[in-house]
Amino acid sequence: MIYSGLKLLLGVSSSIAAYRALDIASTVIKGGGEVRAVLTANAANIAGPAAFDAITGNRTVVSLWASGGDMDHLAATKWADVFCIAPASANTLARLALGLADDALSTFAVAWPGPLVVAPAMNPTMFQHTTVQQHVRTLSERGHTIVGPGTGKTACGDEGVGRLADVEDILIAIVNHLRDAREVPDLAGRRVLVTSGPTREFADPVRCITNPSTGRMGVAIARQAVAAGARVTLVLGPSEIAVPGGLAHLERVVTAEEMRDAVLRHLPDADAAIFAAAVSDWKPAERSGAKAKKEDGPEETTLRLVRTPDVALEASKRRREGQVFVGFAAESHDLVENARGKLHRKSFDIVVANPVGEPGAGFGTDTNRATIVTADATREVPTTSKDRLAAEILKEIAARLRGA
Repeated sequence: MIYSGLKLLLGVSSSIAAYRALDIASTVIKGGGEVRAVLTANAANIAGPAAFDAITGNRTVVSLWASGGDMDHLAATKWADVFCIAPASANTLARLALGLADDALSTFAVAWPGPLVVAPAMNPTMFQHTTVQQHVRTLSERGHTIVGPGTGKTACGDEGVGRLADVEDILIAIVNHLRDAREVPDLAGRRVLVTSGPTREFADPVRCITNPSTGRMGVAIARQAVAAGARVTLVLGPSEIAVPGGLAHLERVVTAEEMRDAVLRHLPDADAAIFAAAVSDWKPAERSGAKAKKEDGPEETTLRLVRTPDVALEASKRRREGQVFVGFAAESHDLVENARGKLHRKSFDIVVANPVGEPGAGFGTDTNRATIVTADATREVPTTSKDRLAAEILKEIAARLRGA
């Protein structure tokens, strides 16, 4: 049975689509799984707790004050395999994004240690509101799976994007989430150092050399490493990506030199070092203390550049026995050949090679495609989420640490 053994914690918030959560629960249970539900107070006025009690065979939680038994917010984090919130109202999206814990559902969500499956549902105008869209982006950047919403006529009669996604699509996301959760590598107690984001090298107070990196890939690796039980230090260049909770240490830097210094401070304690940052290769030879005015300057000018520190190469010279080093190679051609060159040149154990410029891969995307290159093998990872790719990289690291 497709849902055999699945333990689903099902969160339901106030939307006319709340009754469709009963279909989710029923399908999982018929497929061999178990469901426990937690409702907001307003959701309970639409789809009563008694209905969820009858379908799930478990008592539905609406208030923390009346939860009792083994279904409190901490027990839920240990019991369930997947936490799905469907439907998720605009109010619930805000609570999730801001980390509020002022009712039963939001408290369960804050206590939940990993990513959620979230299916928004609301009036189309509400869904397009700037704040709602920001909350959706924030949740996506934190690694939560957003399902839908769908397009069509909503209960109020308006047309647009806002309908709860099809139950089948939500169930597919739940199954995929379960698979990912069960395939998380075991890094319990390991110390992992991750670099992420771009660096900026300034010519004057406002002009700099940088690159399109957003930090998504490195942050996804840090998030998945935390989920795998590791103590994670994230050294992050300028980035607006939401960082995961549970980090042992977060150090924000701007320049390549600052990143080099931070890495060398944290490297001695690391079992694995993952160099996902896109470090600028050059910097202006001189930095002006004042902004050069365009109208005062020539039509053409020359900027003299010098090399920045090679963060990974300097770290490799201080590497101790047993540490696992992982590098990234963003390439426009000769992907595997260039990755192998970097593997040997910088003494990496693993190089993750990304094709830049391809749709769905490289900088600024939520997905990635990669070839994982080691000294004796290559392995293709087809286009997938950056969190999924992160899990694949961490599995390679875990295998090497076990054999160390």
